[in-house]
Amino acid sequence: MRKLLRNSLLWIIAFTLMWRGDMSIAAAQRASHEIQTVYTTPDGFLLGPPVPGAYGTLVRNSHGLTTGVHTTVSSGPGVYSLWWLIYNNPGSCVTYLCTFDLPDIAVNATARVVPGDATNLSAHLSPGGPYSGEVVMGDPATGLTNIDGALVFLIVRYHGPATPGIIQDQLTRYDGGCPGAGAPCVDEQIIVFPGDCAGACAVPF
Repeated sequence: MRKLLRNSLLWIIAFTLMWRGDMSIAAAQRASHEIQTVYTTPDGFLLGPPVPGAYGTLVRNSHGLTTGVHTTVSSGPGVYSLWWLIYNNPGSCVTYLCTFDLPDIAVNATARVVPGDATNLSAHLSPGGPYSGEVVMGDPATGLTNIDGALVFLIVRYHGPATPGIIQDQLTRYDGGCPGAGAPCVDEQIIVFPGDCAGACAVPF
């Protein structure tokens, strides 16, 4: 009897471990990993020349979107922020890469003070809202709804030299450090993850 119970227990443990392993494999299979070039951008949307050696990664899984950006900035030391621009249904856009379509959500991803010219920025965006970062466009109560297919823009924005008294604004607000939305703030770089971009969204005008 003891031997039977012991064998049964070992079988249950083995089955549980196999089941967990299968679940882990399935979860890993549901994740996608993308790598894209970092481009300079003259206006926040148009793609300029690529930044040498720079790249952005995007992982899509059931928990949302996770990104990492490795780049070299050209505006000099200072505060740089990263912004998510999300189009949940890019196939419905009427222009190439949704350039003249409004995003479903544009929200602060992260920011940091960069002492030199090389920097790494990483962030995560969960489906739905609300979001803790500043939302400059879209509905914060809805946000990301199409993890697998959303067209994702990442914008690297410069906010000028780190300035005592306003650093928190520079790190958290789109116009932080640039009174009247003017200089020195500039959208310096852009990374595009196409998602389900098709039709007019995928055809240059």
